[in-house]
Amino acid sequence: MKYKVEVLTGIRPTNNLTVANYLGAVAPIIEIQKQGMSPVVFVADLHAITDKEPAIIRQCVHGVVADYIALGVEPKKTKIYLQSDIIGELATLTTFLARHITVAELLRVPTLKDKLKVNMHPETANTLLLLYPVLMAADILLNRAKKIPVGEDQLAHIEVTRMIAKRFNKKYGEIFPLPEVLQVKSLRILSLKGEGKMSKTNPEGAIFLTDDPKTVTRKINSAETAFEGVMNEKLESHILIANGLAKTELERDEINAIIKEHKDGKPVMGKFKQLFAIVTLNFLKEFQIKRAAVMRDPSYITSLLKEGREVAQKNATETIEKVKEVLRFI
Repeated sequence: MKYKVEVLTGIRPTNNLTVANYLGAVAPIIEIQKQGMSPVVFVADLHAITDKEPAIIRQCVHGVVADYIALGVEPKKTKIYLQSDIIGELATLTTFLARHITVAELLRVPTLKDKLKVNMHPETANTLLLLYPVLMAADILLNRAKKIPVGEDQLAHIEVTRMIAKRFNKKYGEIFPLPEVLQVKSLRILSLKGEGKMSKTNPEGAIFLTDDPKTVTRKINSAETAFEGVMNEKLESHILIANGLAKTELERDEINAIIKEHKDGKPVMGKFKQLFAIVTLNFLKEFQIKRAAVMRDPSYITSLLKEGREVAQKNATETIEKVKEVLRFI
C-alpha cells in the first residue's frame, strides 16, 4: 500500500500549556506548514488515559485545539482529528500488531523504562503503559504516514514502529509503507528557577500561556541567570525562550547584542530580563486574544474535528480492510 499522510504528529489533550510546550511541540508543526507540507495532527486522548480519567481528558480537547490554532496551526493546511474518533480501527490494528513484538522488546523501549524508573513500578503501572509503543505504531501505520516529526528522545518509538511493520510485511506482504523520521531539534527548556525542566509541577518556574502580565514580569524578574561573563545552561535556556518568542529579527538582534555584552563581562542581566519580559508579554497578548476569539465559537472547533475525523476515518477504513483481507478475517 502507498503512503496516505505526508506528516503525522500527535498532541496531548492537556490544559494550561507553557511556553516550553509551544517551542517543543507547536513550533515544529508551524515550521512544517511553512515548508509547504500538509501535516495531520491527532489529539491523543487514548494515549492520555494511561494515567488520566477519560472524563477529565475530554474536557481538555476543545481547549488544546484552540491553543494550537491560536499559536499558529492553520486549519486550511493542517487537519486535526480526535484519536478516539477512530477507536475501533485503532484497537483492531493494535491487537494485530501486538503479535509482532515481544514483551521483552517493549520493556527495552527507553521512554517506557524511564517512566518506570521515575514514577511508576511494574507492580502499579497499568498495561496501557506497556502497550503505548504498539498503540503509537497503530496511529502511524493506520494513517500510512510518511514522515513523523520527533526529537531524539522519541526516535526509539519510530524504530519500534518500523520493526513491527517490517515483521508484518515479511509475513503478509507489503501492506505498510515504512514511516520516516522527520527529526526536529530536541529543546531542553529549563525551569526559570529551581532544578529540572520547565513544568507545571513547578509553576513559579514556568511561563504559562494563560499568565497575566504581572505574573510573567514577576517570574522573569526572579529567574536565575549567571554572573557577568559566565554562560550556563539556565541562561542558555532563557535565551532560547526569548529568541523563540520574539516576533522580529530586530528583537532577536537586541537579545543577542545584550548577551554579547554579558559575555564581555558587563552587568546587563537586568536589561536582558526587561527585554525577555517584553518579548514574552507581546507573544502572550497576541496568543490570548486569538484564543479567546476561537473559544467564542465552539461549533468552529467541532467542525474542524469533524473534517479531520472524516479524513482519518477514510484512511483507517482502507487500511483495516486490507489488513483483515491478508489476515483472512474477511
